[in-house]
Amino acid sequence: MTCSRGRAHPDDATRLKLFTDSAGYCQNPGCSTPLFPEGFEKFPHIAEMAHIFAATDGGPRTNEKLSNEERGAYENIVLLCASCHALVDKTPEAHPPTLMATWKREHVAKIQRVFGFAKLDSRKELHNIIHQMLAENAMVHEQIGPDNDYRFNPEASEAAVWKARVKRTIIPNSFKILMICDVNSVLINKEEAIVLEKFRYHVQGLVMRHLEGLSLSNSRFPVEMKHFAE
Repeated sequence: MTCSRGRAHPDDATRLKLFTDSAGYCQNPGCSTPLFPEGFEKFPHIAEMAHIFAATDGGPRTNEKLSNEERGAYENIVLLCASCHALVDKTPEAHPPTLMATWKREHVAKIQRVFGFAKLDSRKELHNIIHQMLAENAMVHEQIGPDNDYRFNPEASEAAVWKARVKRTIIPNSFKILMICDVNSVLINKEEAIVLEKFRYHVQGLVMRHLEGLSLSNSRFPVEMKHFAE
């Protein structure tokens, strides 16, 4: 993602939350372009972080009272496609801070409605929902994951298929799991809250490696998630 402006640039945890809340779509309600498009393997995503209040003084929607940390905070960032990012910054008078904040808030609400991320009544409901997605992720990993024999040949076709499935299945499912757990945090006990943070760290590693193109060792999937909310 673009808009790296020193301390006004979101940290890893903020970037993960932005991706999670977007569910992979531009947060402009008039656009909703997929941010992980197929056929663009050299560009794993087209997401850009648009500052509601400018990252630097003199930029679009400047608020000189904000600190660098406040400018790079989650509350001041909307995740957009490149076209919408250019649009809001080139026409700031038509895209005031209140409008962009509304886009973000309504997008999150829409995603929650679409995927049924409502308040659940029981841990059993939470368990059934998240384990369906975990099962799909596990199947993908078992069938085409890097633990298979092709790991000794990074140029193998299976490696490209794995990268595509991480972007189109595993990461989106993981975003949904994080969102529904956050919405229903009252159903999660203290031990599970720790496991969930381990899972969040794992997903952050997937995002950094597969969406941001950073070369780093994989953060392992926490096996405790297999028994989450039982």
